[in-house]
Amino acid sequence: MLKFSVKKSDIIDALVTTAKAASSKSVIAALEGIFLSLKGNVLTVTGYDLELGIKTDITVNGKEDGELVMNSRLICEMVRRMPDGDISFEQNDGLKLNISCEDIKYSVMGMSSEDYPLIPELSRGESFEISEPLLKSMIGQTLYAVSSIDTKPVLMGSKFDIKDNNINVISVDGIRIALRKESLLHEDFDFVVPGKTLSEILRLLSDDESKIAVISVDRNQCIFKIEKYTVFSRLLEGDFFDYSKIVGYTSEKEAVVNVREMTECVERTMLLITDKFRAPVNLTFDNNTLEINCETAIGKVDQKIDIEYSAEKTEISFNGKYLLDALRNSGCDKVKFYIISSGVQALKILPPQGDSFMFLVSPVRRR
Repeated sequence: MLKFSVKKSDIIDALVTTAKAASSKSVIAALEGIFLSLKGNVLTVTGYDLELGIKTDITVNGKEDGELVMNSRLICEMVRRMPDGDISFEQNDGLKLNISCEDIKYSVMGMSSEDYPLIPELSRGESFEISEPLLKSMIGQTLYAVSSIDTKPVLMGSKFDIKDNNINVISVDGIRIALRKESLLHEDFDFVVPGKTLSEILRLLSDDESKIAVISVDRNQCIFKIEKYTVFSRLLEGDFFDYSKIVGYTSEKEAVVNVREMTECVERTMLLITDKFRAPVNLTFDNNTLEINCETAIGKVDQKIDIEYSAEKTEISFNGKYLLDALRNSGCDKVKFYIISSGVQALKILPPQGDSFMFLVSPVRRR
């Protein structure tokens, strides 16, 4: 019978984090819960919805080993609303769990651990290490372009493609592409991680250069080990977009643009765009100047910023949100724009030097 005590500050983060992997609604009630397993002074806390799992171990004052599944929302809110200090957990009367702190005591029913599915073990496959800040940057710069539409499920994730001693992370939603590249010494292989998993991993990754994440892949499963947390995920299967075709796209129509100035201009145009009144953001490149304008039934805005551009005058229009997403995720003071018009029409965005990232945004018809 489960029995232990622990400081609120030591357990609340584990509960809240693992609860993100618990199902919000399932025909299997246990999947809506958090699995608590105590052995000695180590409490293992797990959330798992058959697609995504998050597990961690915390040190507690263990008094009696045991296992119990508790509704994730309920236990998180109960512990969150407790005073700071030691909280006691004691299972009795079968599946009932008493949770107490000072003069506060809850007594709630749990679920049998026998109803909780086992998280799959990885027996073979590939594994590699990468610094947490680098992985955080790669996921953060590409996650915005993951498809939210399930017409092609494999595009609802980012592809990790290790090739020629480089690791590429690619997201595609049919209108835009985000690619991030870094060096990694490893044999070639690839896999696609769901966007939902990557969103949770992004929250766990730190900016500490000394911290290393370990990624293991086996058939249709992967594991991310991030400091005290282990994240399990099913992989997405299917034919991903062949991004190699667009990497080589180039153009003589090249511009260097200040990201902050460009972002502010697009944000101003977005004030005139609503679900009811839609319009593209119109860009006109000419003689070291970029004109940015937009007109809807609400009103009109015209703006100009200085850029580096000496090619022929070019007009092109975009969905303002997609343009903003790319600019905000560049992480640069300036970016290079390549206006592609041969074969495919698009805006290709690169850093001022090198090719650590590449964003591609498809245009829309100008009004």
